[in-house]
Amino acid sequence: MIESERDPQTGGKRIVLKPNASLTRVQARLLLCGFALVLVSIGSAFAFLGCWFVLPFAGAEWLVLAYCFSLAFRQSAVREVITVTDADVMLERGIRGPDETYRFRRAWLGVSLDGPAAAGHPSRLCLKRHGRKIEIGRFLVESEREALYRELKKELTNG
Repeated sequence: MIESERDPQTGGKRIVLKPNASLTRVQARLLLCGFALVLVSIGSAFAFLGCWFVLPFAGAEWLVLAYCFSLAFRQSAVREVITVTDADVMLERGIRGPDETYRFRRAWLGVSLDGPAAAGHPSRLCLKRHGRKIEIGRFLVESEREALYRELKKELTNG
């Protein structure tokens, strides 16, 4: 998902990239509670029939499912913020705050959209300077990556 806004004071542009998320945390908790209810019901029915060993496996299955949900939510919290000003371009990446920060001189920075390495693979959108490339928007779908490429190309050439 791409959100962009222009800062009225500096005239710079701020572009926020984040993965698409289909569930909110509340919806995920409700879904996990529903799975727990179903697993406990099935496990209890089997325990009543004498197959008590189904209950620990149902609990382990629920724990694995909850762990996978937490991994998915951690991955969907990744943000990339690109700030384009008159002189500089800054890229910040992180989950709760900027873990990585890159600052480039706008005049020396280019943007490239490289084709896929193999059929069925996504293209790569990179900021490039002096032969060094930094890939951005890995989590974007192809149409969003192409739109971001056009937007960044326009911003960098309209300096």
